[in-house]
Amino acid sequence: MSNAETILQVSHLGKSFGKHEVLKDIDFQVRRGDVVSIIGASGSGKSTMLRCINLLETPGSGQILFHDKDITDPKINVPAYREKVGMVFQNFNLFNNMTVLENCMVGQIKVAKKDKETARAQAMKFLQKVGMEPYVNAKPRQLSGGQKQRVAIARALAMEPEILLFDEPTSALDPQMVGEVLSVMEALAREGLTMLVVTHEMAFARDVSSHVIFMADGVIAEEGTPDDIFVHPKQQQTKEFLSRFRNS
Repeated sequence: MSNAETILQVSHLGKSFGKHEVLKDIDFQVRRGDVVSIIGASGSGKSTMLRCINLLETPGSGQILFHDKDITDPKINVPAYREKVGMVFQNFNLFNNMTVLENCMVGQIKVAKKDKETARAQAMKFLQKVGMEPYVNAKPRQLSGGQKQRVAIARALAMEPEILLFDEPTSALDPQMVGEVLSVMEALAREGLTMLVVTHEMAFARDVSSHVIFMADGVIAEEGTPDDIFVHPKQQQTKEFLSRFRNS
């Protein structure tokens, strides 16, 4: 994939909350078709970095280039950008007063300005893809956590993003539901969807990613292929972090 087009380029990204520096001088890029997993201990800045990329947090310094356009520019059309750079959250963020189908249609209609029929067809296509077609009329409260997350993925896909950000998509799930969400993500990776995934699921990072970033204390401590990180880590802190997962 090395000659693939670079979609996202993060340069010297920094972010502080008050005196607390959460991200320091973050640099990496994502090419079309990449599956980049971001791993590291809680509090290492992984989710903040993802939220900066999706402009849910305002980056403090540095640049985030999407197709060579700096999205930290105040003139950027944020909803249009988020159509292209979708996000799947830890806690699903579904609208509880809407059905599964309506949840997957509302963004298409309100943001992408699609007509209802087009939005419905698109929603059905992706609900089918994630195995949630039988539940189109259900409300979120009637679903398990794994089902909610699959709906959230379908909703994000219905916007036809160029890149999909996942912020610990399995961490709010019961262990027996994690697999159903990971298998959907693996299928998307095989189909060539560009993905940036903050995760504690080491097997996913090792087996599905094209590239792994290990973060510690707000910096990228080490990055490389899954083999580089999981089999031949160079940094002591990477080795210590991974030693906890060796037996999983």
